[in-house]
Amino acid sequence: METFHSAVEIFKVLVSQGEFNRKENPELFSRYLDTEVHEALSFFEQQFNCKFLYFDDTVYLVPEIDSSILGMEYSDFRSYFLSNATRREVYLGFYIMMFIFYEFYSGKNRDPKKMDFLQISTLIDHLDERFERLSNLSEEEMEGREENYRLNLSSSIEVWKSMLVDHESKRATKYNLIRIVCRILEDQKLAYIVEDQIRPCPRLDVLMRQHYLHADRVALINKAFEKGEL
Repeated sequence: METFHSAVEIFKVLVSQGEFNRKENPELFSRYLDTEVHEALSFFEQQFNCKFLYFDDTVYLVPEIDSSILGMEYSDFRSYFLSNATRREVYLGFYIMMFIFYEFYSGKNRDPKKMDFLQISTLIDHLDERFERLSNLSEEEMEGREENYRLNLSSSIEVWKSMLVDHESKRATKYNLIRIVCRILEDQKLAYIVEDQIRPCPRLDVLMRQHYLHADRVALINKAFEKGEL
């Protein structure tokens, strides 16, 4: 029973904080390393579709891509947007988030991380170029890619191209949409903005390198970005 109680306590801390480390929580960390506690935690991995990732004296909670319990659902994502934002704008936000991850972690060297920061203006230029090219696809080609990658690509392109880059009296702009996406990432302790630069947190580095880049869904999307299909 004590083993299960330890597993529950570890799970509760990870759900609320996302991670804990040896230095700040040595007792909990020691219990995590116990073989029986580790076996008990495998039950939570199965039930909640998640992984417990141990790296560099830190334990991370990693929701799987399709986790509907621990991962962010549409309603969670939607709450960050303007009250009059459409579903299409929210889906565009999903696309931008995936593209930000691709920009940072699509390197071909031993370390997939390509850069330490991404200028927002550079991200906008890259999205402009990509959406302009994709907008020239035929209707049949567009439908094929939307079906293959399960993304509402045509509406994302339409919404993006209708937005101004930035405007002092308008809230629905490209800059503001990217800031909303980065606010979500910041709340998840994944990335933040400083002086119009997007910078990944150490937590994102670990999760991408050690887990998500090996997930089938992420690999599929990154390959599509690389080939220019998305």
